[in-house]
Amino acid sequence: MSDFKARPQQTQMSVFIAERLKQATHQRMAVVEAPTGVGKTLAYLAGVIDIALEHKKTLVISTATVNLQQQLLQKDLPQFRDATELPLRFVQAKGRRRYMCPSKLATVRLGKSQQELSLDPDTKYQQAKQQKKAEQLYQEWQEKWDGDRDNYSGSIAPELWHHISTDSEGCAGKNCSQYLACPYYLVRKDMLAANVIVANHDLVLSDADLGGGLVLPNPEEVLFVFDEAHNLPQKALDHAAKALNFVQLAQTTETADSVLKKIPKALAFRQHDFGYMLSELRRDLPAVITILQQMKTLLESDDLAKEVIAGRLKDPRIYWQSPLVSALALPCQNLLQRANAIYKHYVVFAKWLKDGLETKEVPNAVAEALLPQVGTVQNIFGYLIDFMGLFLDEDVEGRPPNVRWLSYEKFAKENTLVVHAGPMTAAYFLEKSLWNRAYGAVLTSATLRGMGLFSRFRTDCGLRRFGESHFLAVQSPFDYQEQATLSLPNMTSLPNENNDLWQQEVAEKLVGVINNDEATLVLFTSKRVMDFVYQQLKAHFGELILLQGDSLSPKNMVLEHIRRIEQGEGSIIFGMDRFAEGVDLPGDLCSHVVITKLPFPVFTRPIEQAKQEWVLRSGGQPFIALSLPAVSMKLIQACGRLLRKETDSGRITILDRRLLTKGYGKQLLAHLPNYRLIEN
Repeated sequence: MSDFKARPQQTQMSVFIAERLKQATHQRMAVVEAPTGVGKTLAYLAGVIDIALEHKKTLVISTATVNLQQQLLQKDLPQFRDATELPLRFVQAKGRRRYMCPSKLATVRLGKSQQELSLDPDTKYQQAKQQKKAEQLYQEWQEKWDGDRDNYSGSIAPELWHHISTDSEGCAGKNCSQYLACPYYLVRKDMLAANVIVANHDLVLSDADLGGGLVLPNPEEVLFVFDEAHNLPQKALDHAAKALNFVQLAQTTETADSVLKKIPKALAFRQHDFGYMLSELRRDLPAVITILQQMKTLLESDDLAKEVIAGRLKDPRIYWQSPLVSALALPCQNLLQRANAIYKHYVVFAKWLKDGLETKEVPNAVAEALLPQVGTVQNIFGYLIDFMGLFLDEDVEGRPPNVRWLSYEKFAKENTLVVHAGPMTAAYFLEKSLWNRAYGAVLTSATLRGMGLFSRFRTDCGLRRFGESHFLAVQSPFDYQEQATLSLPNMTSLPNENNDLWQQEVAEKLVGVINNDEATLVLFTSKRVMDFVYQQLKAHFGELILLQGDSLSPKNMVLEHIRRIEQGEGSIIFGMDRFAEGVDLPGDLCSHVVITKLPFPVFTRPIEQAKQEWVLRSGGQPFIALSLPAVSMKLIQACGRLLRKETDSGRITILDRRLLTKGYGKQLLAHLPNYRLIEN
């Protein structure tokens, strides 16, 4: 490679990964913290590729951001393939829902779904509008569009997209009349031929949650690399949590009932097999509506739920021992019993419809109209069964309990109470669905340690059984003392003691520390503070400031910032969380990073609050166990925006004196890279 420069840290990482992946089954795990500048993409590719090819395993590289996916597909993988001359075939994987379904597009475009005579004028107008847009999409697909939503230049309303895309249960597969032209199956064909698949964490976790092998190969056939792995525990928690949405479930039950009326005719060739199924479903579907009504009545008479509906409480937790959960337990058990039967029968209907397509006993048009509806019923009731598994799982002494909470949300133009349940940690989910099944796994990021330790990441990711030999923190190739200064200006106010005075002082300090001619990134933890400081300074800095949430999207803010710097102008970005990680501005594109406040996490979500309580009950201190490791990782990430290459240099300014005045501040400072410290 023309621009390749050998780095000992890169070699160390590569060798470590290769050695770990040669271990016995269920022991092939490598966790590597590799700071910016190590060249971790090439390091892990070199470490995994021979093992993947030799054992005929698919290499799945999963990232948290679209930017990194594009970099892998357009730059890193082609360069690596060309330099090594290895037979690499790579493709990007997305879920079916990212692709247009030609069969469903035809249904909307030709108005086949619009046979209801009793529709009100507004609904008829909306349907006519959808039909017109569907016709436009069809024409564009015939001419230039590949059917991938991400590659469509215009906008598509979410509701329309839902009607013209599908999931695996609603898909007729190779028996569909549109199979050969289907955008998803054209990409799927490339995926089957590929030995490297680039995906994102959400897709990998969704696939794993559904048992694996739906979009990606089965985990047993995969060697996973999770890049940007510091995002994995939170993403996994989001996937592991489930919810009971009353409006959605009532609508799905209506869909199930509507399908049931068409089943005897559609599946006439199996009529001797399903008499008992029809009688069970005619009993169970109305029972679901009755039980939902019971549960709604119970909830709406509860004082806590009343507060949620009135908007005075947000996401309050409900507890296993509470009268509300006790009252819901019996209807939930009844609902679970009915859901199991409904799910089982609709799985069979889907199988028979697909069999009938194959044997030509079910016409294509009938199967293509019914399968998506049968699939929806199967999906929602399967999801309900998962929810009940979490909600009805009794709290046990000594084991982290599941977390239950309420919310009030808008769904399909209706406001509805939603009951949520989720595990307190994603550790079990990740261990069961990935680490116990995958051929091997590599987890890497620039920041995996909090306060210099892997312990929190290790616990959150379900990696307790892997000993110290599976974890490596490689040193940075940067000479921090030479390349960067860390300045802690003298501030009279602390943000946690007098926020109003402190934010006023931040505005005043920025006037003195920002150089109008250079590229500056100013990071905030609160939009309110950012907007206040912007109002104070916009007259002073004029048009130099690009404000997140103003007229430009974050992506376009970065592009405008780059344009200004390349034209020799100054530029200042005012941004929040999304600018504190994943933004790559090398060289002159960022020579000054200002961190206004230590990025302490705010634990407002029910699962986070439950975790704090669990640490307390277990005799620990939430601040030390949860807050400090999190702020340490976030602070290192934010500082990491400055130096992107070994030739970069610049300065970091932190306007939060707690780094010097508090004991924990000195600990945080000690775990930052060894920048040249300036106190003034």
